Amino acid sequence: EAEARLAFALKATLGTMKTTYSSWVLHLTHSALFIGCSLIPSVYGQINTGACDLTCPPVANGMVIESLCPGDTVESTVSKKVYDVCHPAPNLAPSTIILDSFRASGHVTVIANYFTGCVAGRRESGVFAHVAQRVHDKNPKVNFIVSLKGGGACTRWASKYQNDASAYSSSGDVPTTMPLTVSDDSYEIRDYFFTHPYPHPSYIVLDENMEVAAKFVGPCCGKIDYFDCSATEASALDGQLTAKIDELLTSYESVEAPKETTAPPTSKPSGPAPASSTPVFDAPVCEVGNFSAWSPCSVTCGEGIQFRWRAVDVRSDGVPSITKSSSAAQLCESTVEKRVCTGSDPTCEEQCIPEFGETFEIDVVSSGFVSPRDVAFHPTPGMHLKDLSEGRKFHPDEGEEAWVLNGGNHSVSIVASLGSSHQTTFSRRDRGYYHYMINATALAFNSVSNSNRAPDQDSFNYWAVCNDNRNNYLGSKEDNFFMGPTLYNSKPNGGNLVNRLGETCNPAEPCHFLHSDMLHEAPACIGIAHDPELKTAYGTVYWAFDATGDLQNGQLVRFDFQQPHGPGSMDHSVAAVRRYPEVKLHRGPPGGHAGMLVHADRRELFVVSPGDGTVLVIDADSGSFSRTAREEYPIFSNRLPSFEYSIYECIHQHVFASGLENPTGLALSSDGARLFVGELGGKILVYEVSSGALLKTVESQFSSIGGMSFSLVSNQLHFVDSNSNVLAAVKPSAACDATPESRLSPDFVDFMLDASSNLDSQHGDGFFSLYRDYECAVD
Repeated sequence: EAEARLAFALKATLGTMKTTYSSWVLHLTHSALFIGCSLIPSVYGQINTGACDLTCPPVANGMVIESLCPGDTVESTVSKKVYDVCHPAPNLAPSTIILDSFRASGHVTVIANYFTGCVAGRRESGVFAHVAQRVHDKNPKVNFIVSLKGGGACTRWASKYQNDASAYSSSGDVPTTMPLTVSDDSYEIRDYFFTHPYPHPSYIVLDENMEVAAKFVGPCCGKIDYFDCSATEASALDGQLTAKIDELLTSYESVEAPKETTAPPTSKPSGPAPASSTPVFDAPVCEVGNFSAWSPCSVTCGEGIQFRWRAVDVRSDGVPSITKSSSAAQLCESTVEKRVCTGSDPTCEEQCIPEFGETFEIDVVSSGFVSPRDVAFHPTPGMHLKDLSEGRKFHPDEGEEAWVLNGGNHSVSIVASLGSSHQTTFSRRDRGYYHYMINATALAFNSVSNSNRAPDQDSFNYWAVCNDNRNNYLGSKEDNFFMGPTLYNSKPNGGNLVNRLGETCNPAEPCHFLHSDMLHEAPACIGIAHDPELKTAYGTVYWAFDATGDLQNGQLVRFDFQQPHGPGSMDHSVAAVRRYPEVKLHRGPPGGHAGMLVHADRRELFVVSPGDGTVLVIDADSGSFSRTAREEYPIFSNRLPSFEYSIYECIHQHVFASGLENPTGLALSSDGARLFVGELGGKILVYEVSSGALLKTVESQFSSIGGMSFSLVSNQLHFVDSNSNVLAAVKPSAACDATPESRLSPDFVDFMLDASSNLDSQHGDGFFSLYRDYECAVD
């Protein structure tokens, strides 16, 4: 309802808008969008009020958020972690740091929390760099670290901050060895040391035992833009920092440390920061070696690929060889070339697939749905319904639990105790389903139970839906494109379920889902997959198929909800959204589902593109920041710097399968060896993941297959069919006589490992890829 009021207020504030997305792009800048938001502070006041409450632990919506506070000690899992230093250069500073290396007598460690861009924190970054170099020069036991994130090249932004510092020095000196800047792209440092909603820009001072001695915000806190905070205001950080450091040094009885109190800087920048002093070299000169012989064919039968590779050396006048730089090597001619080949046997015989067996049956296991689009299995059956919900009794310890997404009535049907005598179906939807669950077409759970994340941050058992709608509130309003994936916590307590009045729901009354977060950068979203990565603090990374894209092609979007705002909140200021416009996607018929999944071991994302009959595979960890997305895609969730909205380019991708007829669902075998692809017309195709070879094709006798998923215990393939409104399962009746033989050529694997070893040793781990565009350079 609040989202609806926001949209209506925007319309009234900005005047009559045309209904197409392109007209919004032409007429609506993000500044105008959030001017509109500022007119309704009761709805979105958190977006731009910039509160600077120093309460630790911080409080959000009346709930205390666990956080590192004065008196706490940094956990060993954090203090022993290795962080890469992007700036200063390796010849001036260590290339990596471990906080435990600063756990020594008389040491002080200061960490700063900054975001890239022309934000208020940048005013303070120059002061911080100036103080860092000055204090460290006088007392080398005091070290300074910057957590930098928000998109952009870490080295480039860090060098700007260093250059800004010259204006705060009477001699105009530019810091060279301090501070140590860490590229915090995964927000690990931010989420541990400065857990939201602790304000920004902010600082933490650690003593010799890694105990928090002080935690505070800078003078530009509460301001958004670089020009909102004057240089005079920012310079007050000098006194704040040195006072905290001097106080701690004085407390070390065994250390006679010099006091570091300082007068305000003698000169201050009054306008934009001066140009970076980073040296500029001539364009690189590429020296390429001879190509290797062609590799063996990748498959033992049917069609595959061959490749050959060559070494690349990059030099620049007056600069030593920089062959270690993978980005520099990308500017050269192609490092890897490929061509189509045929295995020793031109045709392949179908193999027995364990999930189908020698013989099988496809049974309807549940029915009565309303245009079902997707199915997923809850990783903890019984958690949500327990043994009593809405006055109905359930048996949480029996059977499995399938969640079926109904596009026809915007709800989720929970098939509880599936496969047992107590099987029953129960439906539930969001109280504001017309926005948060409208035409929901895809559903994904976080099923990573052993992530070792902090219990208060782990999002295991959360789930998200993708909404195939441009936010028109069931057709009652014009499309405003403020739409994207919705995140939920499947635990029934903690405000995650409410009654019709929005109050806490008791087990005897009708209940509704209450979302934990929502982001708004994928209108008309038809596919979603959880990323089982283990790097982020909360594990709330989801990939989505944005069918709107640039109005010509759909696009791949990566949503990191980071710390969910929780039920009842409207704060969307903490997230990272990354668009990949080079991944061109095409939707199929209206109401269609597009399967997506992430192969955890291979770190590969598989995406169905129904409109062109393909399945794409993408290296989930590839791609580089290109630029902000806020100008080209001006409708987004939040204006604050803690909300990252970026365009990434040069992602590694290729077509895994083609020539399909309206592909829909995707599912992965439990051993990760086989990919199952459903076609809308009823076929199920099975591919070997390692070779891409088609192993088997099955006719299901259904006419509108949607989402697919394997049950977690019985390991049976399940899929929904929208025309018949059923959930069906493939049940083998006779096991295979033998284990399927891989069609990946062992000789090809050996050749590939040799190429990888040579190129990775020359340019760094991960440089070699058969599907990388070696000539791609980010714009």
